[in-house]
Amino acid sequence: MYEVRVQAQFYAAHRVRMSNRLLEPIHDHDFQVEAVIRGPTLNEDGVLVDFRTVQRALRRIVEPLSDSDLSTAPLLAGLNPSSENLARKLFEALSREIGPQVSLAGIYVREAPGCVAGYCGPDKT
Repeated sequence: MYEVRVQAQFYAAHRVRMSNRLLEPIHDHDFQVEAVIRGPTLNEDGVLVDFRTVQRALRRIVEPLSDSDLSTAPLLAGLNPSSENLARKLFEALSREIGPQVSLAGIYVREAPGCVAGYCGPDKT
């Protein structure tokens, strides 16, 4: 199985509601996003996917989040702006953007050193 990873980053704030129903104070992060593409075969050029294609798509998706408050971002409308929800919504958006011919395996969001949340889609291989 081949794997390609593409990364992007953005700076944003959020205010997460915790299980005790208390809101965290609004705080910011330098979010790091990693998209993981997997597949069993390479194309005629010997690549799984063009890095630049996925990188441009990922940047288009995260650019509106830059310097924003994720608590009010349209991408997360109606959701608690946790890194887990952010990973799922980014996965869904990137899947639409790159199309079904590319097997997006997962999106991982790092909000702080050692703190990573991810969302993995169904195995399409």
